[in-house]
Amino acid sequence: MDVAYAGNKSTKLPINININQLPDQYLAQGSALLAQVRNPFAPFVSVGTLSSPTVAQGQLLRPFPQFTSVNVRAIHAGAAIYHSAQFKVERRFSGGFSILGAYTISKMITDSTSRLNINFTNPGYQNNNNLRAERSLGNVDVPQRLVLTYNWELPFGPGKRFLNAGGASRWLLGGWQLNGITTIQHGPPLGLSTSANQTNSFGGGSRPNNNGKSAKITSGATVDRLNQYFDTSVFSQPAPFTFGNVSRTLPDVREPGIVNFDFSVLKNTRLKERVNIQFRAEFFNLLNNTNFGGPGVTLGTSTFGVISSAADGRTIQFGLKLLF
Repeated sequence: MDVAYAGNKSTKLPINININQLPDQYLAQGSALLAQVRNPFAPFVSVGTLSSPTVAQGQLLRPFPQFTSVNVRAIHAGAAIYHSAQFKVERRFSGGFSILGAYTISKMITDSTSRLNINFTNPGYQNNNNLRAERSLGNVDVPQRLVLTYNWELPFGPGKRFLNAGGASRWLLGGWQLNGITTIQHGPPLGLSTSANQTNSFGGGSRPNNNGKSAKITSGATVDRLNQYFDTSVFSQPAPFTFGNVSRTLPDVREPGIVNFDFSVLKNTRLKERVNIQFRAEFFNLLNNTNFGGPGVTLGTSTFGVISSAADGRTIQFGLKLLF
């Protein structure tokens, strides 16, 4: 048995930000930011927003008004911290049997998103002028994960403990082996956004407002709340010219977790000393457990809070190999 602590503190992580967002103090001007005024760049620009005779007042108040956006790639301004307790139990291969179990309890907090946006809900930065407000659970944070692997050579046939006679039993009963991988884990946290960006921040994102109540629904299985996985009523569209108060990822609402059993049966039949026929039957998601995908995370759409996908069901495949 092994018990271990593992931690990591990262600084100056590469992130992508738009440095041409309107400074926050100008949002107080409200609708005046949208007023059309003479465009001083029109004589010099032939395409796009800045080619028009007039332009929104807010455009001229941006740090670089001659551009609609200025995206800086891989600026070293991100940070992350990770803590975990890791437990391992192992029975090494002996008597035809081995098992390995690993259980991890962990937490990851970060303000970096640009390198962690594949296959996870990631709304991106809301306010490029206030990266401190982006600090939240990482969108790859998985607080608990258990993985169990095992291998068992069945004790039947020649050289084994039971039914070890020769003849037909050698071909029928010997050489069987069972293998499996069991995975059970929590899902990553949800990150919300809005379908309508009314911040008028000229470069910032938009997230919902929360009314002070948790969106977590504690009763009912996931299959019973596919049309409302979390309480969508606690969120609302922020007022124009303001940012939402929801953090980059929710602190207590996560995607459905994973419960999966992969299993295989194989039989080795040795024809000669150097010739072996191996038959394999492999079952992915053996119990055909439904592992649901994440819910819709965009406020203002019909899919907000709705789960409409799931991972693959049971898959079975057979194989026959000649090893020599």
